[in-house]
Amino acid sequence: MDGCSIVFLDVVRGLKSEADRVFDAFKSTAPDILAMSISNEEVRGLRDYAEDPFEVDMSRYEELYAKHLARFGDVFLPPPCFLAGLEAADRSGTDIIGVDMDDETHTAAYCALVSGYDLFRHTTRFNFIKLRRFNAKTPAEFAVLWDRAVNSLGGFRELEREREEFMAKELNKILAKRKSCLALIDVERAENVRRLLRERP
Repeated sequence: MDGCSIVFLDVVRGLKSEADRVFDAFKSTAPDILAMSISNEEVRGLRDYAEDPFEVDMSRYEELYAKHLARFGDVFLPPPCFLAGLEAADRSGTDIIGVDMDDETHTAAYCALVSGYDLFRHTTRFNFIKLRRFNAKTPAEFAVLWDRAVNSLGGFRELEREREEFMAKELNKILAKRKSCLALIDVERAENVRRLLRERP
């Protein structure tokens, strides 16, 4: 890959213990750049939070996700995996880049892919998902099962595929310019992002 090495760390959003995994990975890889599966706008938001913490609002789905995830340990927002990445990179003066869609790009993709019917079903099926049991043995397994349940509707599923394509393209740009990269990617997106990256010239 043009002389650049990239190390993926699949992360689970919200789980507090993920911070230690990120610190350990950063120490062992000493990357030239840190990539995270959030937008650059969200990176700036994390930095604002780190400098002056504020209350983070959650949607109904996020609250339910946190309730299930709490089986595996303490849960915290903003995601500890990304807060730890920010802290580790800032300590060492390492560049940080968000490789997910910015607000404008995400909004355009959402409007193009998610139909009114998809949105209606997504809203009304909350109570069904609320009653669902997720038989996961690990937090990573739960995150993947949760993603499949919440994003199973056609438009939402296509939106996640677009996000994966976008992240793979951004990582490919990094590979062309940098020496080493540590990529913190949501576990539910990571497998497809890696596959797409391998398929690129």
